[in-house]
Amino acid sequence: MFWGVFRKGKIGPGLFFDLDKGETVNSTVYWDQILLGPLQQFWEESFEDIALPIVMEHNAPVNKKVCIPAREALGMPVLDWPPNSLDLNPIENIWSYIKDIIAKDYGEVSSAAEMKKIVRDMWEQFTDTQWDKLIDSLPERMTAVIAARGGSTRY
Repeated sequence: MFWGVFRKGKIGPGLFFDLDKGETVNSTVYWDQILLGPLQQFWEESFEDIALPIVMEHNAPVNKKVCIPAREALGMPVLDWPPNSLDLNPIENIWSYIKDIIAKDYGEVSSAAEMKKIVRDMWEQFTDTQWDKLIDSLPERMTAVIAARGGSTRY
């Protein structure tokens, strides 16, 4: 499983979880490998110039339990939003882009190690402002979700 972070004007780290065979990502793994590591560092380095920064996660169970009090202790407010509202999360567009490129250009890759390298390389090639339009589209996204009464939108 890959994790990545960005904000307007800055692409952050992207990494694969370090899991033992058969291990899955749960709240504790997320806390250990993401929240108190790369997310905290990105937060501290990237949000000094923003008056009200907000963490936008995808409302999965791994982002809850031990993570909620940890984010509160670190001063990271989280956007409270409904589950199954992928239209509102701009990073879903980045995941879709990565998946499309992999399907188009790397369909023959059968090695997990090679695929991980491809994904890491793709993430590292993103520029700081490449995805700014996704952040800029948030008001339009919210309006579309409200108009669709929570149903699907073009996002």
